[in-house]
Amino acid sequence: MQDGNAVPDGVAGMAPGPTLCAVLAPIEVGAVPDEQLLEVLSAESRQLAYQQARQWAVMAQIATRDPMLGIGGGPVWTPDQIFESAVDEIRAELRLTRRAARRELERADTVAAVPRVAQALRAGVLDRARAVVLGEGCADLTPEQAAKLVDAVLAGAGAVTVTALAQRVRRVALALDPGWAERRYRQAVRERRVIGYLNEDGTATVSAQRLDAEQAAAACARIDTLAAAAKRAGANAPIDYLRVELFLGLLDGRFHGQPETAIITELLHQYPRPADSGNSDDAGSVNTEHAAESNAGESNAAAPNKAEPDGTGPVSSCAVARRGVQVRVGLGTLLGRDEQPGELPGWGTITAAVARTIAARQQRSEWRYAILDDAGRLLFDGLTRRRPTNPTGPTGPAGVRGQRGQAVGGIVEVHVPLTLLADPDLAGAHPGWADLLRDLARQYATRQRPAQDPTARFPGRALRRHSQITFQTCLFPGCRRPAADCEQDHRREHARGGRTEAANLAPGCPHDHDLKTTRGWRLTR
Repeated sequence: MQDGNAVPDGVAGMAPGPTLCAVLAPIEVGAVPDEQLLEVLSAESRQLAYQQARQWAVMAQIATRDPMLGIGGGPVWTPDQIFESAVDEIRAELRLTRRAARRELERADTVAAVPRVAQALRAGVLDRARAVVLGEGCADLTPEQAAKLVDAVLAGAGAVTVTALAQRVRRVALALDPGWAERRYRQAVRERRVIGYLNEDGTATVSAQRLDAEQAAAACARIDTLAAAAKRAGANAPIDYLRVELFLGLLDGRFHGQPETAIITELLHQYPRPADSGNSDDAGSVNTEHAAESNAGESNAAAPNKAEPDGTGPVSSCAVARRGVQVRVGLGTLLGRDEQPGELPGWGTITAAVARTIAARQQRSEWRYAILDDAGRLLFDGLTRRRPTNPTGPTGPAGVRGQRGQAVGGIVEVHVPLTLLADPDLAGAHPGWADLLRDLARQYATRQRPAQDPTARFPGRALRRHSQITFQTCLFPGCRRPAADCEQDHRREHARGGRTEAANLAPGCPHDHDLKTTRGWRLTR
């Protein structure tokens, strides 16, 4: 820097490498003007990616060198033995545990195996985490498939979060080779395990890895639903405390055999409401103003003695039933016409087989539909009360037939290409789906939406559902909270004349909604 304050011109677009390093080295961060701090941050991030690429290149090179080469009479080592030796050399040099050294070398090898990814990291286009996501996404694909995956996602990889990139990579990989995806999933489930260990502060962590996606989502949904019910009933604790109590109590036997009403009662005894607190709420609790927008959507999972949306009747709160989850899946996938992946909002992409299994288990859930044009744009949406009637078809795998296998609550969001719905032979080709298909066609033909008062403070169910289908997640960049778990945010505040209509509404999680409401942020669409 010339004056010790300003950042040299051109830093924002400077490629990483020795020159950028020399420019950044003398900069005193505390002297950088406010308007240039983000420019410096971006440049440092690109330079960090460059250095990461160089370090991994060295590691990958170590794993190609025979450590016994040049030692007369020594054995010829296999590639696996050379790799293991490289792990030991790296951990000794960098003072890493063996597990950490192996993980770093595996990442180095994975990224090095995809030259375009390694080049993008060195150029600062990708950072470490995104390079790992792309490298691992290509790991089990053929070279041709890997090239197609990189073509599809590399250009926009730096514009999305790491999690969003991972979902995009997985979706493309699943579409390239559905059979591979299914085999990979089943193999991973066979490696599932539970882990428990102590943290440095004396607390403990219990986790489970490589679980069946449907079971894991259902388990979390049950904990969330029970915690929210306890909170609404008056439990005086943050929602995360209640989730932990439920998680441990359901594992250690404390709640074994108890109906859900008894579990909630016990939580109320453990966390009684202060006599003078009224209906006060604390940080992290359920916002009762938006209680209808729970994980169960507009179903009655939180009120198990009420009728389910499709009119199947009451569900006893004492019944042991799997909690429903929200799943998005294409109509063609449900009909068995293709193997396009589905999605568990807030979790990520799932295989077509898992998506069909969830839909089959959630015949009593709320079924939403979204009719799309050829470019994937939303044309119309709504609810259907019709259900497929072929339990032995694509949505009726063994083990989920009848009432015993059915989940309570949840949302099935069916994405319907208009070209598929317009096929005159569709209902005939899938007679078990005929009633549902005719209902979707009828609703699209009339395209009647429930009335919504634009001056009302809160949107009605149909408008909330439309917003949730349109945006799918909280709109704040990087937030993955499913729209069904969000509040509805007026782009122009209702108090300032903002209308309660689709063009002025978008989902916002409580934290990000508050950023806009009280902390000066603006939403630009």
